[in-house]
Amino acid sequence: MHIKVEKVRKSFLGRLVVEDISFEARAGYVLGILGIDGSGKTTILRMLVNIIAPDAGKITFDDKPFTSRVQNAIGYLSENRGMYQQCSLQDALVYFGRLKNLSHKKAAVEAVRLLDRFGLIDQMDTPVHQLPEEIQQQAQIMACIIHNPDVLVLDEPFLGFTPTNQSIIRKMIARFQEDGKTIIVGTRHMNEAEALCDDLVFLHQGRMILQGSTKRIRERFHQNIIVVEAKDNLQPLKDLPGVNRCIMENQMARLYINEKTPSRKIIDLIVKTVNISRIEVGRPGLEDIYLEMIQNGQRGD
Repeated sequence: MHIKVEKVRKSFLGRLVVEDISFEARAGYVLGILGIDGSGKTTILRMLVNIIAPDAGKITFDDKPFTSRVQNAIGYLSENRGMYQQCSLQDALVYFGRLKNLSHKKAAVEAVRLLDRFGLIDQMDTPVHQLPEEIQQQAQIMACIIHNPDVLVLDEPFLGFTPTNQSIIRKMIARFQEDGKTIIVGTRHMNEAEALCDDLVFLHQGRMILQGSTKRIRERFHQNIIVVEAKDNLQPLKDLPGVNRCIMENQMARLYINEKTPSRKIIDLIVKTVNISRIEVGRPGLEDIYLEMIQNGQRGD
């Protein structure tokens, strides 16, 4: 399913939280919506699944507006997690299946199939509130996919999950992508997004500051970074020729190097300037790119 967001805007109590955002999510690809808390990513995801409506702009699904058919085609994992605590695990999953228009019989069959895949058949009659936290997390994942959705919308899918369940989510995303489904992931964790996402939308204070394929963005921001640790005062490194920016924390400095300046030349200058204990050359990750866009006040596509 192809999703198109066009100039979407949203305010709460007179405060603009999403400002004229446009992007597209393609079937068979993973789109990452990235930003720190307060950037507007959760608001956008809630508009995508029709929990809240935009004040302006439009969202279409295969060029059509949101309908009950679209509603039933979406699997949504909210940042605010929760399951009905008093019913059995199987009944909780059946309930979520029924919400997505599955018949009771179909929902029951799918619940058993998922419980078997997750190795939880022996827990199917256990009340949810008696399950360990890790299994309750797995139940939330199963509830998201019980109806085999065409679209996955995942808000902070790794937040609070155990390493085992984070691995389950990664495999689930990969499987849905192989099946040609549309996957949208909202997260503040740039490293996870870099590993998962084909396309990216960067948000800051409700505005889009950058979008494009992960590959294109990495190619655009290809300057080297030199990480230096030393017991000396690192302040002189800020003034070295060829250094565009320097971020210091305790006894470590991250130097962003002009792309036309050879790293070897900068390293020679560093060695002559401070008594280093460690030096390392790397390329900027998504977090570096995001911080650079914010600090430079840039917008780009």
